[in-house]
Amino acid sequence: QKGAGREVWPMDWGITRSQVKQLLVRLRLEPQWHAGNSVYVLVHEFIIPWTQGTGTSYALLLNREEPKEVNVMVSHAWGENAEEFLEALTRSIDDTDVLFICALSLYQAEDEA
Repeated sequence: QKGAGREVWPMDWGITRSQVKQLLVRLRLEPQWHAGNSVYVLVHEFIIPWTQGTGTSYALLLNREEPKEVNVMVSHAWGENAEEFLEALTRSIDDTDVLFICALSLYQAEDEA
């Protein structure tokens, strides 16, 4: 993936706790968002449209100018409730942690951008 016109390697495709909190706020403001949505719905109905054509993941799009080096790898299920997952993350990590979450750290659009 590219950030600010240069190649950025996976170890720098992180997202912070505050950015996860901001994502929750953004989702809850979306009229088509439902609290019961799965991570699958989060990615296909929100993350992909927000990042499509950029060739950049949601996490790297947020941190394009200053990519974040990952120190926590997060494993999750695509079928789980997205809000519960994101809320659990915000309760479980420190402000200094930088997460690699495949749903947010990998470019999901697969549109060859």
